[in-house]
Amino acid sequence: MFTITILAVLQVVAPTVTGRVRDASTRAALAGVVVQAVGSRSGTLSDSAGTFTLAMASAGTVRLSRLGYHAIEIAVRRDTTLDVELTPAPQSLESVQVTAIRGNGQAPISEKTVSKAQLEREYSGQEMPILLAAQPGLTAYAENGASSNYSYMRLRGIDQTRINITLDGVPLNEPEDQGLYFANFPDFANSIESVQIQRGVGTSTNGVAAYAGSVNFESIAIANAKRAGQIQLGRGSFNTSRGSAEYQTGLTANGFAGYGRFSMAQTDGYRYDSGNLSHSWFASGGWFGARDVVKLTTFGGYSANEEAYLATPLSLIELNPRTNPLSVDAGNGRTRALHDRFHQRFADLSWTRALTATTSLATTAYGFEAGGYYNVFYDPTMYDYHLRSLWGGVVSSLGWRSTRSSATVGVHVARYHRDHWVFAQPDFSTRLYDNTGYKDEASLFAKGSRSYGRTTFFGDLQLRTANFRYQPTAGNGVSGERVRWSFFNPKVGITRQLTTSLNAYASAGMNGREPTRSDMFGGADDIDAGTAPLVFPLTRVHPESVRDVETGLTYRGATISAQANAFLMSFHDEIAPIGEVNALGVTLRKNVARSMRRGVEADATWRPVSAVALLANASFTDARIREFHDDGADVTYHHVVPLLTPKLVTNQGVRVDVNRVLSLDVDGRYTSRMMLGNDNDARSVVPASYFVDAGTSLHSGSQSLVVQLRNVTNRRVYTSGYSDGTEPNYYLLAPRNVMVTAKISF
Repeated sequence: MFTITILAVLQVVAPTVTGRVRDASTRAALAGVVVQAVGSRSGTLSDSAGTFTLAMASAGTVRLSRLGYHAIEIAVRRDTTLDVELTPAPQSLESVQVTAIRGNGQAPISEKTVSKAQLEREYSGQEMPILLAAQPGLTAYAENGASSNYSYMRLRGIDQTRINITLDGVPLNEPEDQGLYFANFPDFANSIESVQIQRGVGTSTNGVAAYAGSVNFESIAIANAKRAGQIQLGRGSFNTSRGSAEYQTGLTANGFAGYGRFSMAQTDGYRYDSGNLSHSWFASGGWFGARDVVKLTTFGGYSANEEAYLATPLSLIELNPRTNPLSVDAGNGRTRALHDRFHQRFADLSWTRALTATTSLATTAYGFEAGGYYNVFYDPTMYDYHLRSLWGGVVSSLGWRSTRSSATVGVHVARYHRDHWVFAQPDFSTRLYDNTGYKDEASLFAKGSRSYGRTTFFGDLQLRTANFRYQPTAGNGVSGERVRWSFFNPKVGITRQLTTSLNAYASAGMNGREPTRSDMFGGADDIDAGTAPLVFPLTRVHPESVRDVETGLTYRGATISAQANAFLMSFHDEIAPIGEVNALGVTLRKNVARSMRRGVEADATWRPVSAVALLANASFTDARIREFHDDGADVTYHHVVPLLTPKLVTNQGVRVDVNRVLSLDVDGRYTSRMMLGNDNDARSVVPASYFVDAGTSLHSGSQSLVVQLRNVTNRRVYTSGYSDGTEPNYYLLAPRNVMVTAKISF
C-alpha cells in the first residue's frame, strides 16, 4: 500500500505527457511543434507524424506552439495523452519583421509594450510623442502648446534624433538629420497595433543607432481582424476638428485581407499663428497562405503648418502666454504667420515565408519620398527654404527557434539623398543655393539565446557602416566632401527565472552613432567658401558612443504586473546640445569628451478588482557632463547636469470601467526642474510642473462618445525651451482644454 501511494504521488507530481498534433483545417500531422512546460525550460518537438513525449518536472501547464499557428496551453496534473489541433494564425507570420527587433518578454532589456487597446483609450488626435509621453523615461512637448504641429520626445533626457524609430522593422528616421516629424503623417496612431519602447541600447535594430533607446511600431494587423469599419469625428478647444474613416475587410476565403484609413485634421493651436491643416492616409493589403505572407503597406500625409518652432521669451509670456515670436507684423495691430508645407509618402512590400516549422525568412523592400518648404523672415526679406528627400532600402531577417534556443540574423541596406535650396520672395526663379547630401548605409546583426534550466543567456552583435557625401552648390568655390563611419555594437545579457511570475535580468552593451549633417555643418544649410574652413573636413565632429549596463526585475502576477530597473550609461564624445537654437530652428550641438547618465525606473499596474486599474511609473536620472566648454563665453564648467534632463518624472493613472458602458480615466504627471543650458545657471531652468488630464467614455454597443479634458487644474506648465543669453525662452502646455470624439463603428 505504501508503494502504491508513493507511485501515485509521483504520478501527480511528475507527469509524462504524450500526444499527437494536427492542423485544425486540414487534419494533417504537424511536425516541429514546440511542446514546453510553462514555467520551466523542459520541452520537446513533435516528429514527422505529429507525435511527442514530454516528461515534466511537476504538474503544471503545457504550451504547444508552431510558427504560423495559434499557440494553446493545457493544464496537466497526471500522465496524459493529448490529441491536439492547432488553428492556423497567419498574423504570426505577418509580424515576423517586428519580432526580429523586439524584446520577447524574456530578453534582458528595459522596455514597455503598449497595446492597441491602450493607445485607443488615450488617443484623440495627438501626435505620437504626446500620446506616449506617460511611458517610463519619456518627456515630450509640442511647439504650438497643444498636441499637433510638430511635437518631440526625449528618452532619459536624450533628444529624438538619438532614438531609433521603426515601423514593422523599417527605419523611419530620416538618414541625414536622423529626425522624424510625425506632423508629416497625422493620425498615425490610428493605424498602429502596438508599440514597444526600449530604453538604453536595447536589442539590435535597423537604421540609425538606438543611442537613447528605440521606439518600434507594429502596423495594424489585418490577417486576424474581423470585417468592420469606423468613423471618428472630433471637435475641441482652439478650433480643433478632426475626422477619420477606416475599413477592414477581414480575412477572405481565398486568403486576402485589407485595411484602409483616411484622416483630416485642423487646429488654430494654443499659441497665436500656430495652426495646422493636414490630411493623411494609411493602407495595407496582403495575401496570407499556409506558409507565405505577401503584404503591401503604404501611408503618407500632407501638413500645412503655421510656424512656431521658436520658444517664447519669458518677458513676453508674462504679457501674453499665447505669444509666438515667429508672428510677423501685418499692420493695424495684427500679425500674420510664417508657413511651412510638407508631405511625406511611404510604401513597402514584404514577403514572409515559413521555411520550416521553426524557421522563417522575411524580406521587405521600402521607399520614402518627402518634401516641402518653410519660411524664414530676415527683415525685410522672406525666404523659402526647400527640402526634397528620396530614400529606400531592403530589410531582411532569418529567424529560428527550438525549445531552448533561438537565433535571428538581420540585414539592412539603404540609399538616400536630400536636396536643399532657397528662394528669396518674390523671386521664385532664382535659387540662392542648391546643394545635396547623399547617405548610404548597411548593417548586419545576429542575435540569439540559449536556456539552461531557469537561466537564459543572450548575445547580440551588430556591424554597421554609413557614408555621407556632400555635393555643394555649383560654382560657389567649394569642393565636395565625404566621410565614412563604421561601428561594432555588441550586447550580452542574462535572464533568470526566479519564480513562475518573477524574472531577474542584467545586460551590457554599446552603440555608436554618427553625427547628423547639421552637427557637422554647425546648423548651416549651405556651405560656401567663407564657411568651408570652419566645417571641412567633416571629421571635425566625432561620432559618439555609449556603453550601457542595465539590471532589473520583471513581475507578472494575477493582479499586479511590474518592472523595475537600474541603468548606467557612459558616453564618449557625446554630441551634446549646447542650449542654443539658430534662426532656422536647428538645435546646435558639440562633442563633449565624457558624460554619463544613471538612474532607476519603475513601472507598475495593479488591478484590485477587474473593473479598476491603478497605474504608476517613475524615472529618477542622475546625469553629468564631466567637462563642458562654453565657446562663446570661453568658460569651462565641470560636472554639470545636461540640459533638459529632469531628475524625476512620475506618472499616475486610474482606469475604471463600469459594466462596459462607462469608462473613467484620470492621469497625473510630475516633472522636476530641467536646466536650459549646460552652465547650470539657476536662473535659466524649466520649472518643475504637475498637471492632470481626465477622460470619460460612454459606450453603447460598438458606438462610443469620448470626452477628454487636459490640464484639468489649468496650470501654467513650461514643457521645454532654451536661453537666448539674456532670459529663458519657453514652450508651454496649453491651459485647460477639451476634446470630444464620437466613434461610430459598423
